[in-house]
Amino acid sequence: MNNIEHVQSDLDNRDVNRGDLVVVGSSAGGVEALLILVSTFPVDFPAPIVLAQHLDPNRTSNLDAILRRRATLPVELVETNCLLEKGKIYVVPSNRHVTIIDGHVEVKGDQNKGPHPSVDLLLSSAAEVYGDRLIAVILTGSGSDGASGAIEVKEAGGIVIVQDPQTARYPAMPLALSPSVIDFEADIEHIGQLLYDLLTGVNKLPQAQEKTEDVMKNILEQVSRQASIDFRQYKSSTILRRIGRRMAVVHQETMQHYLEYLRDHPEEVGELVKAFLINVTQFFRDTDAFAYLNREILPRMIHHAHERDKVLRIWSAGCASGEEAYSLAMLLTDLLGADLATWSVKIFATDLDEAGITFARRGLYTENLLKGVPDEYRNRFFERVDHGYRITKTLRQMVIFGQQDLSRSAPFPRINLVLCRNVLIYFAPELQDYVLHQFAFSLAPGGYLFLGKAESIRPTQSYYEQVNKQWKMYRCISPAIPLARRSVIGIANAVHSTNTVTKEVSKTSSDEQLPVPAELVQLRRLNELLLRFLPMGVVVIDRTYHVVTANGTARRLLGLRDLGNEQDFLHAVRGIPYTMVRNAIDAVFREHNTINLPEIELDISVGGNGRFISLAIVLMQMEAGMPEMAVMSVVDVSEQIQIRRQLEAVQMEQTQLMDELSSANKRLNNVNKELLDANEELQVANEELMLTHEELQATMEEFETTNEELQATNEELETNNEELQATNEELETTNEELRARTSEMQELMTMLESERVRLAEMVELAPFYILVLRGPHLLVEAYNPRYARLLEGRSVLGQPLAEVHEFFWAAGSEGVRLAREVYQQDSLRTTPRLQTFVLNTQESTQEHYFSYTIVPSHDAAGTVTGVIIYALDETAQQERSVEEELEHLN
Repeated sequence: MNNIEHVQSDLDNRDVNRGDLVVVGSSAGGVEALLILVSTFPVDFPAPIVLAQHLDPNRTSNLDAILRRRATLPVELVETNCLLEKGKIYVVPSNRHVTIIDGHVEVKGDQNKGPHPSVDLLLSSAAEVYGDRLIAVILTGSGSDGASGAIEVKEAGGIVIVQDPQTARYPAMPLALSPSVIDFEADIEHIGQLLYDLLTGVNKLPQAQEKTEDVMKNILEQVSRQASIDFRQYKSSTILRRIGRRMAVVHQETMQHYLEYLRDHPEEVGELVKAFLINVTQFFRDTDAFAYLNREILPRMIHHAHERDKVLRIWSAGCASGEEAYSLAMLLTDLLGADLATWSVKIFATDLDEAGITFARRGLYTENLLKGVPDEYRNRFFERVDHGYRITKTLRQMVIFGQQDLSRSAPFPRINLVLCRNVLIYFAPELQDYVLHQFAFSLAPGGYLFLGKAESIRPTQSYYEQVNKQWKMYRCISPAIPLARRSVIGIANAVHSTNTVTKEVSKTSSDEQLPVPAELVQLRRLNELLLRFLPMGVVVIDRTYHVVTANGTARRLLGLRDLGNEQDFLHAVRGIPYTMVRNAIDAVFREHNTINLPEIELDISVGGNGRFISLAIVLMQMEAGMPEMAVMSVVDVSEQIQIRRQLEAVQMEQTQLMDELSSANKRLNNVNKELLDANEELQVANEELMLTHEELQATMEEFETTNEELQATNEELETNNEELQATNEELETTNEELRARTSEMQELMTMLESERVRLAEMVELAPFYILVLRGPHLLVEAYNPRYARLLEGRSVLGQPLAEVHEFFWAAGSEGVRLAREVYQQDSLRTTPRLQTFVLNTQESTQEHYFSYTIVPSHDAAGTVTGVIIYALDETAQQERSVEEELEHLN
């Protein structure tokens, strides 16, 4: 489903003489784009074109007639089942579904029910029949129909072209597709020529007489140098087909010419890489496989992780546009339920296609792409947004996306489940073995490998055991040693015999390899006999930091896996301070002395286990002429360091507490002295207060007398205040009434202004020519802008209708008579289509046909005050009627 086109095996058995097919999908707003597209097809277009557009099923569509005006090819409306012919455009009806069955167009559904024609249905049926001979084109549109159909086209090996969203009037339909599904993105003016080049370029594919292997090798080396992506181990047939398509687009006759074109145009390398990387996936793809995973495997993983550390690490290799990773996140969230917050769940989702990874990070999918998601999951894990659904934040935080090349990049460690579904089928056997070996290194003991149902390879029994044959589920029984990140030529032998793998040593020559002397065997036996039971760890390394031997204690303390000849001590021990330890080892070999590193932390943030170790490095030279080696003793000092740090923390706390107590004692002494001084001041102040109190008592008596007088005055003021309050209440009541009336008047004015504006807009935008007449003499009072254009600047306001009708209303005296009759009888009159001659600035006449409606106007009392004339231009209808009569006569 992921890194190279998914071509079903039955495609090779199809009739190669069926030819090619182009299917175009657009929305109702894309008529302009369709007109441009059909005008760009060459007259010798070598394939039929089926066009599906969203239209109102309850209205008759004239799309075929509209397209015939601009199309360079014959246009035919599909009404019944018919055979597809090259060089013809077939328009899908607006109220019927259409499918492609064995080279025929088949009309489905009841036309009375009026379904919208489904672009998805049309594309999927065409993909099943035409396979890699199908080209799907998605044009401007405001929906998402066509997104899932385009994926099925890609799965069948076809080509997907979209209109450039930046130039599309409605970009929602082109943007609904993942970038990894799109082969070409072009302006509407260039799509016709692009289709022609792709279809006519089939005969330009690499021929047998060319030295295809050598030229293809040079092309892939050019890609590898510029894009840092190695495609040399992928299937030759797939690579050649993709190269052939690019050759057709850039108009290169041979592969050698295309190689020279690549060298001269570096930007073409990126287009070729994009052509190689065809990523197709869906939510819960292979429903039964995911049901098995949810029923059997995930519960076991959760049970084992719950007993350890509640940590789950999953790797989706070749995740395409992210649906597989998000599907796993939904299942885990559902299984863990309310306990999810207490777990650490990480899903690593990687793919070679950077555009697909960028799309997946957005977490935004159209409704058509969610057809495999159960309704319950859709409601829980998706948020409705414009033109689609977005993954919820909780789910998004569980998935870590990254670009990765499986043939080069380092694998993730301590993984519980690896999903690599339908990816290995496109790799050469050497690359398959290499990738499976890297997965064996990634998987924790007992971890699972989940392959796709199309995979034919079976992992080696040295590392895996089969759990379920039907769903290609395997369990890792023996972790592997990671292979060097280099070309995988000859790697298959190394995977099955890791003890023969040698490290590319040299800083001077990459071809020299370090032999394994017989003495190393003796060292390993010594390890088994003597070092196994030592309470401290012992590791022996050579000058290139390779681990020669290590006892079990060292492996446990340092987190070393089973030893191998290529194991680099500095890289194998996770979290070790690389520079410091390397400098110490170099100094031992250089100065022939012993170095102690008493406190080394295996940093947990970079993969270590958080322990503290004491490392003593001693030079060991067995005999003259033998390579020098170093012995490192490893002692776990985590407990001592923790106790020391705890003691240091306690001592620091005690010192800090003593300082705080001393400071507090000084502050208390100062406060006590201040209190004594304040007490003396308070005594003096108390005596002064007593004298003041006596004076206040005398003053109080005077105040009481004055208070009596003030009370009498207050009573008089209260009486006056009551009278004022009554008057104020009356005024407030009157004011409220005035405010209410003012508000009503403002609302009435607003309504009147709104009505006036609305009526003015109705008059200005009405498709009629409107003339307002007042009084018994039918004087011109007003007319709308449309009538003003007929007058061509003449001023007729205030003039009687009988004098000015020749300028704009050629109905003559009959029209004046009808207007007067309407005014006098207060009734409505409608005239049939009348021939009218309108004057223009060149003193010539132009023939028009109008129908008139004359209605009386009234005042508020219902009295007739004038008439209003509505004229509708029916010249075009008259001309069509004449043309139809002529055609009927012919």
